[in-house]
Amino acid sequence: MNSIYQVDDLVKEYLLFRGFNSTFRALELESRADRDKGFQVDKIIEELFGYVQTSDITNLLESWRYLDTRYFSRLDSRFQRTVKKFELCLLRYYLVHAMQVKRRDRVIEFFDVYGAELHENSEWLKWFALPYSKNPTTDPAFETFFSKQWLDNYIVSLHNFLNTIFQNMPLPSLLTLNLDKIQKKAQQTEIDALKASVETLKANMETLEGENLSLKQKLTETKKEMTDGMTRMRRRAVSMVDSKTRTSVASPDSSSKTETRSRRKTTQSLSLSIPEDDGISGPSTSESLSDSNEAFLITTQEEFFEHTSGITHAKFSSNGSTIASCDMDNIIRTWSYQDQLSNPSKIKNAANVLSLEWEARSDKLLLIGTDSGLIRVYNTESQSIVQTFRTDEKLPKVTQISCSPAESVFVSAASNATYGTQGASTGSLISWNLKTMQKQQTFELEGSEASSIINTVQYNHNGQLLVSGNDQGFIRIFDARTIKPIMEWKSEAQVATCFAQFSFDETSIMDVSANGMLTQWSVHKPGVSLSSVKLTGFPPPSPFSMPTPQSPIDIPGNLSPSTIDIPKPRVSSSSASRRSVSSMRSGRLPSVDDTYTQTLLSVSPRPQMVAFSHDTEHVLCAATATKRADSPVVGMVYQVAQGEPVQQIAATQNEKLTVVDWTSAANACLTGTADGSIRVTKLIRV
Repeated sequence: MNSIYQVDDLVKEYLLFRGFNSTFRALELESRADRDKGFQVDKIIEELFGYVQTSDITNLLESWRYLDTRYFSRLDSRFQRTVKKFELCLLRYYLVHAMQVKRRDRVIEFFDVYGAELHENSEWLKWFALPYSKNPTTDPAFETFFSKQWLDNYIVSLHNFLNTIFQNMPLPSLLTLNLDKIQKKAQQTEIDALKASVETLKANMETLEGENLSLKQKLTETKKEMTDGMTRMRRRAVSMVDSKTRTSVASPDSSSKTETRSRRKTTQSLSLSIPEDDGISGPSTSESLSDSNEAFLITTQEEFFEHTSGITHAKFSSNGSTIASCDMDNIIRTWSYQDQLSNPSKIKNAANVLSLEWEARSDKLLLIGTDSGLIRVYNTESQSIVQTFRTDEKLPKVTQISCSPAESVFVSAASNATYGTQGASTGSLISWNLKTMQKQQTFELEGSEASSIINTVQYNHNGQLLVSGNDQGFIRIFDARTIKPIMEWKSEAQVATCFAQFSFDETSIMDVSANGMLTQWSVHKPGVSLSSVKLTGFPPPSPFSMPTPQSPIDIPGNLSPSTIDIPKPRVSSSSASRRSVSSMRSGRLPSVDDTYTQTLLSVSPRPQMVAFSHDTEHVLCAATATKRADSPVVGMVYQVAQGEPVQQIAATQNEKLTVVDWTSAANACLTGTADGSIRVTKLIRV
């Protein structure tokens, strides 16, 4: 911000050179009336306190409201209480100064005008007595505010607060260029100093050479000892896990947990090749992954049979302890994979479930989007639907839901796309308030995009921004409060966006497209690609492929026509497993259109096939393990920077993954399959 006036002068010089005299005069006039004072905190505070000195309450409040609208309202919600505190202290100082300069009439006037507004605020009640206090400087209720120490503390705090806001504002490109120039000059000075230091060190190098060689030898010996020790520790850990697994398998099930669902627990070895004695077939290290690329260690894998048909959605809760999953029968279950004694809840849906999302700040609420224009809010504590939102009748298909991490707000993507019919379709993005249970803002697709579907919607870390991607390759960044686009661009390949989210540092957008390309787009320069890599094996082929249906079917997008055989569930041979499957079959809803959900599951890729790690350095995808035609669809972890696969999650020979998710809270990922099983894998970063 120190160079802002220098940049202003450069712009004025350029306008005169180009002959833009009217624009130059307009810039001159606006510069003289600059309410931001060139982002100089001292001048802003000087203006505020100038209005206090002249007892000008009107201009004082107007200046503060300008700062509030321009800067404070854009802060994270947790800072709003601090902003109100600064405003309170500023008004109190106005009253204190008026009493100090014998302007008691200004104090009385202040309460006459604003008293009704302040009367309900408990922090102002005692201040109504200020103009009638004989000596407020000694009154216990006011003497603190008449002290110089209180005023000095307030000025310093306000100065630091404004300075922090201005220093963290995103800068325009013009200021960034000038800042780069200043930084390069400073770097050159530092380089010159370093060169001088290098010359000094070279003079002493000969005397230190012998000592350096000795230290290298000791370091080599130490590394060898540490490597041997780590190898022994890993072998011991794997041995303990294998021993514990064998013990649990050998012991009979005596608890009541087996009456609700059956589980199969598998333990992954440290090797990247997968043993075949458990019916699992995976690629050899020579075909896929190398030891040098290994980034994770799989500690445990558990397989759960909560469903009897293909998994369409599965999500970890915010703390990673609970899973919500939905199958092709539109039956949703919420269950804990950590607490084996807990019983899963069951939610039946008379409409097709198109989207599923947990409330981001707790594990209490689950949001369910359907094709009937309804968004149902399910409370896991009371195990009941506590609220239902209804979209426009013209946009009945709720294809995406995303919850704000900072407020009780969520957005939904809705459309009227219909498979098997002709004509343009429409779509929209809607924000909803979970406290007031009301619709807030709406963004409607128009023009050439009117017939597109929004495939993915994600908030940034503080809930101030949204990113969306559609099936025409358009990516947009929205102001989350107004649902108005801030910037947008379209990929050159014009390939549908499968999944998009902000990077960990929020300087780029991570975009996984339907052709398997992972692209990082710059947030500061819309449409500029920072990197683009191919994710080998993604997207996988559709788990189903059958002839075209005879009658039109409503689906949430432009999906390929197909009818599908319902896969047979994999069931353990134990009696507990048979009881679990039988109970789930009895709850199936015959009114739900099975062909609809089967067609939905036949599309590849789907947004549910992609999940990024918390730091966005890795991405988990449903992908084919090798180039062979009969290769299984597995969970594959890729390194984002190079797009290289670094860890494979094992799968059985005929298994076809339809859903993946990743939680940093529990260091675990899940994979759901077309046969209704869900595997939870615990990972450790190596």
